[in-house]
Amino acid sequence: MLRLEIVTHCYKYARLLRYQLSSLVLFPPCGIELTMTVLFKGNDLGTCDVLEWFGNQRTPNVRWNWVEMEGNAIFRRSIGRNIAALASIADWVWFCDADYWFTGKCWRAFDDVNLVESTLVFPKYVLLHKTHQLGDACVSRVDEFSTLVEAQPEEFSAVRMRRAIGGIQIVKGEFCRRMGYLRGSRRFQKVPTQAGFLDTPDDVAFRRSIGTQGQAVDLPEVYRIRHSAKGRHDHSVTL
Repeated sequence: MLRLEIVTHCYKYARLLRYQLSSLVLFPPCGIELTMTVLFKGNDLGTCDVLEWFGNQRTPNVRWNWVEMEGNAIFRRSIGRNIAALASIADWVWFCDADYWFTGKCWRAFDDVNLVESTLVFPKYVLLHKTHQLGDACVSRVDEFSTLVEAQPEEFSAVRMRRAIGGIQIVKGEFCRRMGYLRGSRRFQKVPTQAGFLDTPDDVAFRRSIGTQGQAVDLPEVYRIRHSAKGRHDHSVTL
């Protein structure tokens, strides 16, 4: 059975993460073994609560894998991605973001993705909220007492993707185990001295290290929640 690992950073994005993890419970993968890896920081109590709840849910073909990052390491995304890449046993590793969610049609398409020779692939289309207002309302519907949550598909429209941006970088596992995620870069493996997410030129550097913008593939029903606030930059904001 094909093995896929999703790797997501989450800091102050607990509500968005709840949508992502809910989608795996509501639409469990069929025909693949999926490892859901979340990189988090222990002082982010909202994210910790979400991980504790979902960690107790038994979902067919899904293995939960929570990885706590020490110090400020979580704030440079390439550090956690490199750790996950080197440790993965999957056939494909999907470097994702917390604002994505999926349905079962996405997982069924991986049989065809597995036939692609390219090292880096990405979905040809992503379904994005039609407006920021719809996305913000979607986020606000989640409260601390929520368990499983589901977004409304009719609020989304398809957007053509031109390259493997940071949340849709799907990489062959063999490459990840051999090369990591910018593992040899002093710049992108250096732990920040201050708290707060840095900008992410590491996505661009990673594509350059592979030598491709990625190959577009048919992965239906990949959704992304559009939101105005950026909790990873403003620590007073919790998404």
